[in-house]
Amino acid sequence: MKNPLSSSQVLIVGLVRNCEHIIEREVLKIGDAFSEAKNTNFLIIESDSEDGTLNKLKKMSDNNKFEYITLGKLQDQYPKRTERIAFCRNRYLKEIKIDSKYDDIDYVVVADLDGVNPKLTKKSVQSCWDLSVDWDACFANQCAPYYDIWALRHELWNPVDCYAQATFLKKYEGDDFYNLYISNLSKMIFIPEDAAPIRVQSAFGGLAIYKKQCLLKGEYLGVNDNGDEVCEHVHLHLNHMNDARLYIVPSLINCGWNEHSKKRSKMYMFILFIATRFFPIDKINAFKTYMIKKLC
Repeated sequence: MKNPLSSSQVLIVGLVRNCEHIIEREVLKIGDAFSEAKNTNFLIIESDSEDGTLNKLKKMSDNNKFEYITLGKLQDQYPKRTERIAFCRNRYLKEIKIDSKYDDIDYVVVADLDGVNPKLTKKSVQSCWDLSVDWDACFANQCAPYYDIWALRHELWNPVDCYAQATFLKKYEGDDFYNLYISNLSKMIFIPEDAAPIRVQSAFGGLAIYKKQCLLKGEYLGVNDNGDEVCEHVHLHLNHMNDARLYIVPSLINCGWNEHSKKRSKMYMFILFIATRFFPIDKINAFKTYMIKKLC
């Protein structure tokens, strides 16, 4: 059963790197969206910043509801981005497990802190508690195309790693633009805000709300046995929450168009269609090469 938000203790966690100019605004925005909770605190994990992020975090920690941990320079030890991210995420899991001040936490909110939650509101957050279904985790939706296909697993919508799928297609189809569209962009669908919750095996979308005990069942992993980068959220969900009730909540809007969903814009496809009618194949291929660089 869900505890009412108004009587719940909420911990908001996230990772930061080189966020000097945005972190304070992000914390204020997300904190306000969850301000109907009985109590809201932040735990931020930092690594590898080269700007004034640490000074900013130190200043923000004067507020006793905001804490941060810096893990220093990790890039040499973990050169692969997703491996580094998983290491940092596992640190906040560890802190929640071992530090007694988190014993009374009811919900853990995992939030990206790089500007992908500008439309998050108290109303959209409360909508998760107004659902008739019980849940173990809720994932955000966008009022633009749903963008986070890499973290998504759904038996019909996207049952596979989209980038691994693109690599497979490339063995047989030499058109990188087409492969990107098939494996990723075409799956970025519009989900109406008033649609029913969508049960998934995995998702993220820039913000997730977990019952604490559900989140603490597992750990993050950013590379597979072959050393390939994988989405760290997928390992957590598929390997440790396969019996959990995980939902994308359409009313939990956190943003509109962003750098990811803009890649899906129909304008790109329209321009490509027009190009095939008026330009020779070498010009079209040059255009597609240009678009791949822009999209990826």
